[in-house]
Amino acid sequence: MRVLGIIAEYNPFHYGHLYHLMKSKELIQPDFVIAVQSGNFTQRGEAAITDKWIRAEAAVHCGADLVLELPVVYAVQTAELFAYGAVQTLNHTGLTDYLSFGSEIDDLEQLKAIAELFVPENPIYQNSLKSFLQQGLSFPAARCQAILHDLAPSSEESAGTIKRILSDSNSILAVEYLKALKRTGSPIAPVTVHRIRSSYGSQRIKKGITSAASIRKEILQHGLDSKVENAVPQAVFRILSDAFAHGMGPVRTESLENLLLGILRRSSTAEIKSWMDVSEGLENRIQKSAQNASSLEDLILSMKTRRYTQTRLQRILIHGLIDLTTEAFRAMNDDTGPKYLRILAFSEHAAPLLKQLKKTARVPIITKAAHIAREKKPVQEMFAFDRLAGDLYSLGMKSPKGRKGDRDYTHRIRPIP
Repeated sequence: MRVLGIIAEYNPFHYGHLYHLMKSKELIQPDFVIAVQSGNFTQRGEAAITDKWIRAEAAVHCGADLVLELPVVYAVQTAELFAYGAVQTLNHTGLTDYLSFGSEIDDLEQLKAIAELFVPENPIYQNSLKSFLQQGLSFPAARCQAILHDLAPSSEESAGTIKRILSDSNSILAVEYLKALKRTGSPIAPVTVHRIRSSYGSQRIKKGITSAASIRKEILQHGLDSKVENAVPQAVFRILSDAFAHGMGPVRTESLENLLLGILRRSSTAEIKSWMDVSEGLENRIQKSAQNASSLEDLILSMKTRRYTQTRLQRILIHGLIDLTTEAFRAMNDDTGPKYLRILAFSEHAAPLLKQLKKTARVPIITKAAHIAREKKPVQEMFAFDRLAGDLYSLGMKSPKGRKGDRDYTHRIRPIP
């Protein structure tokens, strides 16, 4: 059995994702494809446009055989922790042979060279990074300068290639996947697929392959119009249309702004300081901004600096929303990483894969949330964050049914034809 792994957010699934999936299948010729997908909140600290089950269903209709959830404590994190959690999820299956990811640069050796420097134990890179951070650079800028300093590219062309890698979010994730594979001693073989632009953050929608960000913007401003229909596979458009018709989206982070502002205003500086990724007195800036801000946009703009990027601040807000503290994450983030394999969706053709997974999985497989009560405390503690994230995310839904809590317990997954 040859199994291909893919890590994605599918927010929403579009033609770029389909190209990557089909190209990966063409290269690997797998028997099955496992996708690891973030849940209701994304790596950039935003609410997903639709819930995790709807997005997972779309992925299966477009060619994935099994979709596993990346726990929220890893999904809403830096590229490094996001990649580590996702790679460990694939490792935990005990049967994934390949990991395919997209990159602007399809030079695997160049990506590996950068990944070698990223390894935390590398003192040369760590010292360079610290030096540039002390100069007041943002983390992404300091990282780029440290890599250029330590790799010492021999030509302008080589330096340009490195800069392109480090300025592209997908290429940075590719490097982090390679680093995570090395860190965990994984037998999974990496495969890179050259991405067809448009870029991740592009806000302009166009027919064919376009960015998820531009599709989300179009949906939130104009609904499921012809532009969106031309940008996503037919099956995805049908799934989104049905979901939105029943009030199950679209969800925007701004739908939760009163909840977020309320949490910030009631929290002490000590409580905010305990949240993951809050440091260097940022808790004071957050609390002051929360008192003066009238919206989520106001809040972010008043806190954002060269050092504290919008994405980092958005992640901190989600950490505050689910009360993910530095102490709690450190207790969970051991050599195991994610403590379970949570199935979000699977194809009716995936029976042989699921049968084998039951034999090879290194952590519990969760098909029903009610079964969590049987598991050990670390499993229950990590799942509690997924449950809370889902309960709070649901408040962004338009449907009264969708706004109810405990959907992690009431939602039923069935084989998808």
